Amino acid sequence: MTKSSQIVKNGLEQFAEFSPSTPRVFFAPGRANLLGAHMDYNGGVVMPVALSKGSYVFAATRSDNLLRIRSRQFEGETVELKISELHPQRANGWAGYIEGALWATQQRWQCLQGLDIYVDSDLPIAKGLSSSASVISAVVKTVACLFDIDADRDEMIHLAHLAENRYVGVRCGVLDQTAIFLGEQDTVLMFDCLELTRVHLPLDSSAALIAIIDSQVSRELASSEFNIRVAECTSALSTMQKDVPGLTCLRELSAKQFAEHKNKLSAVEKKRTQHVIDEVQRTRRGAKALRANNIAEFGACMTATHYSLRDLFEVSTDELDILVKASTDVEGCYGARLTGAGFGGCVAALVHPQAQAEFEKHVCQTYQQRTNIETTVQWFSPAGGVCEITI
Repeated sequence: MTKSSQIVKNGLEQFAEFSPSTPRVFFAPGRANLLGAHMDYNGGVVMPVALSKGSYVFAATRSDNLLRIRSRQFEGETVELKISELHPQRANGWAGYIEGALWATQQRWQCLQGLDIYVDSDLPIAKGLSSSASVISAVVKTVACLFDIDADRDEMIHLAHLAENRYVGVRCGVLDQTAIFLGEQDTVLMFDCLELTRVHLPLDSSAALIAIIDSQVSRELASSEFNIRVAECTSALSTMQKDVPGLTCLRELSAKQFAEHKNKLSAVEKKRTQHVIDEVQRTRRGAKALRANNIAEFGACMTATHYSLRDLFEVSTDELDILVKASTDVEGCYGARLTGAGFGGCVAALVHPQAQAEFEKHVCQTYQQRTNIETTVQWFSPAGGVCEITI
């Protein structure tokens, strides 16, 4: 029995103790962004991949306007509330994400009559793999299917984003929800944040698996420092717009224009802008590489992105740098970079399946020797998007 099958089996048993009804089961993947670091708010191209682990939602309808919610990750807690009690930022804990999805769908569709919901996940939480967007997306899909709502993926992406922004109060873009709903097996999504185009590029799991290595360093600075990086890029854009007519985002700034006008930027703004200009080129090279099934070239772009994030965007840590170096020292590792906004969390690496054992041994041993911190490697393949699981 696969791990996902075991989660479904255990979830059905837990749901039976929680509700007399027979549930339907839904899944939403996590995601890792392989290229296009900090490009979403600069109008660039991002290249996320949906992961083969994620959130599982077991749900059945009720007719009494009551919502009952449980999670395996928070055993012993049952949240109960009436539909009329849903309102933004009512809940601060884990249930807020599920409530947010219910609130957003109810605002849009006015369909809820009551639900029993049980949630499980095999995705690491708070590690830069979009665990919150995953569970919200799964619940949005659940509501649409249980109440026969004819909603397309764009509408569900919007509602999942609304839930996290408005109900939970997290300021985030739409990248996570887009990657999760539009994921396709053995592909990377190329999403243009300015033109809003979407293209799936091949990434064959028989040739490359995704390794996620946890630095065990808390991402405490991620939120505040992320906002600072956004402000720095916004300031650089404002300065460049004075000399470059029609410029709407840093992604549109050419290397020639940057060279002509960069002396008007602060030293920090020059670094941030240089990263954006270089990352535009890396995403183009990376897309070309995937179209040619050249995973080695794509991996080299990932590694170059990491060192740009270290040197120009200054969002890496010593621990993340050690993990990237240890990863890329292994023959069979195509490339590696920090995931998410940085300042801790995880490293993502592309690794040939035949190199799994050596990769795991070398990276974990090296990291413990260099930092005295134990870590593990979790393995993923490029997966499909949100779906119902047949039971």
